[in-house]
Amino acid sequence: MKVELELDGMSCNHCKMAVDQAMQEIEGITEKTVEIGRAVLSTDDWDALRPKLEEALEEEGYPIRSVRTAS
Repeated sequence: MKVELELDGMSCNHCKMAVDQAMQEIEGITEKTVEIGRAVLSTDDWDALRPKLEEALEEEGYPIRSVRTAS
C-alpha cells in the first residue's frame, strides 16, 4: 500500500532529515521518500504502522496533517 502524508512544521532540509531518520527506525516501511512538508511511503500493514509513525513524527515535532492511501 502506498501512503502519502502531509506533515506540519517542516520548513528546511534539517526537518527533512529528522523525519527521514525517525521513519528509518520504524519497522514495516518498505520504501520512502521525504520532501519538505510531505512523505510518501510503502507498507504492507498501514493499520499497524500508523500509530507508531504518528508517535515518532509527533515526538520529532512534525505531526501528520493528512493521510492519503492507495492500494
